[in-house]
Amino acid sequence: MTDRIKIKSIAPSFAQTETEAPPQKKRSFPWPIVLVVLIVVGAFVAFKYVPTQITYEGGETNTASNTSNRSNATNESNVDEVLPYRDIELQRAQESAKSVLAEFAELQDQVEAEQLGLKQNRITYDEIINAANQADASFARREYELAINQYRDATTRLREYVYAQESAFEDAFETGYNALVNRDLNLARESLNRAQEIKPNDQSMSHVMVRLEKLPKVNSLIREAERAKIREEFEQAELLLSQAREVDPETQEIDERIRELQQIQRDADYMLVLTKAHAALADNDLELAKSQFESALRMRPGEPAATTGLNEVVNRLGNTTIGQWKEDAERFERDGDLRSAMQAYAEVLKIDGNLQFALEGYERTQTTIRIFSSMDRILADPDMLSSNEEFEAAQLTLKDAREHETADLSYLAKVNRLEDLIRVASKPLPIVLVSDNEMEVRLATVGDLGPFDRKELKLRPGRYLLTGSGNGCRDVRKTIVVAEGMDPIAIVCNEPI
Repeated sequence: MTDRIKIKSIAPSFAQTETEAPPQKKRSFPWPIVLVVLIVVGAFVAFKYVPTQITYEGGETNTASNTSNRSNATNESNVDEVLPYRDIELQRAQESAKSVLAEFAELQDQVEAEQLGLKQNRITYDEIINAANQADASFARREYELAINQYRDATTRLREYVYAQESAFEDAFETGYNALVNRDLNLARESLNRAQEIKPNDQSMSHVMVRLEKLPKVNSLIREAERAKIREEFEQAELLLSQAREVDPETQEIDERIRELQQIQRDADYMLVLTKAHAALADNDLELAKSQFESALRMRPGEPAATTGLNEVVNRLGNTTIGQWKEDAERFERDGDLRSAMQAYAEVLKIDGNLQFALEGYERTQTTIRIFSSMDRILADPDMLSSNEEFEAAQLTLKDAREHETADLSYLAKVNRLEDLIRVASKPLPIVLVSDNEMEVRLATVGDLGPFDRKELKLRPGRYLLTGSGNGCRDVRKTIVVAEGMDPIAIVCNEPI
């Protein structure tokens, strides 16, 4: 509603005052003509002056143009005041916009939450948001088709923006991580910092950034270790590598470097012993040479250089050779150095292949090695005895071990441990299984158990595979270890499909 305007006319008066004149005879005056002239002059004056004297009450503006603007603004406001549920066209436009704006809103939330690339691309992102705001404006003007197209264009641009930033992040992260693994500090720092700028809120960056901070220290320690290695200070080199591993346990190749150092040290120790042995042989100190060659063979059983040297010592010992080999073989056997014992018996057989003590000793040590290997395998993984085949094989191993005789002092203790283990493994223990009465349950080495709510079984201690299958559910596989006092085992559908 336009403001009311009061117009106050201040048109001048057209009355005239005549000067007095000497009295004279009055003449008739043409009043009709004068009246017409007054009307014309009055209309001219009112048209020219009255509009400039318009005034507004109550703080109204004093120009006609302002009044027009207020009227136009009021009309625009009335256009904006749309009742959406009474306007079918607006309802349809809103439905079309929803599907487009849903993706836009999701992408916008991701960008804002992750601050995805905003540090470097704020202008580009703001332009996309402005494009969406322009679509809002078109929608408000009821230009629905234009608005929907603008929404789609803004969503496409935002999707491309997110894809570009995600791709840039992945490239920078992958490059930085590979450089971190290869201990390339400059490239790792440059690439990972770039990745962090793209995704400053990404939690996955925290771990690699911590490793990046440690990399200079790790590189320094590894360089010092290499210098120590060149100086043949192997223990110092290994200590420095161990310190580097403590700084960052995930650094690759440290364990391999340490193993390499240890092997170098073992090689150096072996060569030192072998050198002493040959030096003693050159001095004809046969007992010392024999002792050093035997030490070398204990370090590297069957090594040709040490074996050849020991044979040379034995040959020089003349008639005492077989007796000495026999003594050595028996000592090796008592000490548990079974392969050296076999080698010693074999050397005797090379001299005389019919000597009974050498034949028996060679076969005995060979059998002892085989039984030791079987017992070690069982003792290292006692849960395997849940298998009927493994349990029967373990019983046969125990039987062979009890019947076998050897001079190895550690043999009897290991046999007793195996016997105790088999005794425990032979006593079934109660276990309880619970299910949902829908899954088909199967227990390896036992068979199908069918569906059930609760089932009690007695099983030998050890490892079992428990599986369950049912309609609409991903198969369930569980490896259980039966032990005394264990809690009920549940096998139910955890992943519907």
